[in-house]
Amino acid sequence: MNNIRLRMETCRTGRVSVGGILLAALLLAANLSFAADMEFMGTTITPAPGKYLVEKDVNVRDEPKTEGKRLGGLKAGDVVDVIGRAGKTAWLAIVEDGKPVGFVYGTVLSPVIDGAINEDVTGEIRLDAHHRCGFRVHFVGKVGGDTEATDDSFRASDYEVSVVCERRGKRIRFPAQMFITEVPFDGSNKRQVFQINVDLLDGVHALPDVFSTIMLFDLDKGQVSFDGVSDVEYARSEGGLASLPATGVRRALASALEIAMTHWSDKLWDDIFEQAS
Repeated sequence: MNNIRLRMETCRTGRVSVGGILLAALLLAANLSFAADMEFMGTTITPAPGKYLVEKDVNVRDEPKTEGKRLGGLKAGDVVDVIGRAGKTAWLAIVEDGKPVGFVYGTVLSPVIDGAINEDVTGEIRLDAHHRCGFRVHFVGKVGGDTEATDDSFRASDYEVSVVCERRGKRIRFPAQMFITEVPFDGSNKRQVFQINVDLLDGVHALPDVFSTIMLFDLDKGQVSFDGVSDVEYARSEGGLASLPATGVRRALASALEIAMTHWSDKLWDDIFEQAS
């Protein structure tokens, strides 16, 4: 695991989470996402809709070049709607209230997703012939952005998870916690890859600290993939799912849970069942 992930996990241990967009423009952009290029303020752009977080103050210009006329500026922390990109450059076309705003150099913007879900996510997985589990994921709140946070660049949504499992005729229920970063986990302003953690707190297992299973949600590829665990003692050596499809947050959360449970070793499951008894 890299330092970014370790920092994220550390700042969340033992923490209680703290609890627009112009639809027409985004629908238009979505419909054009696989269409031909379009005109924007006299410049041909390639449709690439999405929400972006402004990482630092930046100028807005009337053309996709530094010599373009300055039309205004964006402040760090703003979230803006992008409708497309000027060719293969880093210049992004910004819209607001249905009207063109201008071009912003994209290196200071990061893709952002909304992790809030209005309804619980439910699902089930059969781990083997004698072991199956069902789960319910409930949105708790957000950290970062307009909420209190130790790091202004960190934005995430938090969830509580209830898991019910049957194994060799024994039935238990245990809790878990999840979060998904709302900005790319590695700080990228191009790759839309977001981190999802499934965390088991001490008391659910025999370790003295949180046990984390880490997945990466690649929105561009439409999949969630396994990345690692915080303690190899509880990791299955083989047979875990490498990835599952996901094109949105709800499916990504379900896929992450399913992937995580296939990577938990028999020792971890034995401890979970013993602690829940």
